[in-house]
Amino acid sequence: MLLAVVLVSASLSAAASDNSLITEFCKTAVKAELQSAGKVPPEGMVEDTCRCFLAEVQNGAGIKAAQATCKAKASEAYAF
Repeated sequence: MLLAVVLVSASLSAAASDNSLITEFCKTAVKAELQSAGKVPPEGMVEDTCRCFLAEVQNGAGIKAAQATCKAKASEAYAF
């Protein structure tokens, strides 16, 4: 029983770590794209966009589809 709990905890920890890594890569990519376009993101935009991206991917969307969906949502929400 204890082994099962340890294994489940380890896999949850690994998943959380993966999500954190994905989110950090996302933030870097969003910031770079905005910077190359000469735009400064409003406060919260990068974080919201990356939360959206992670949720979309976790719900089965492909990377390109998640990017497109979340870019559109960010543009609408932040009038960007």
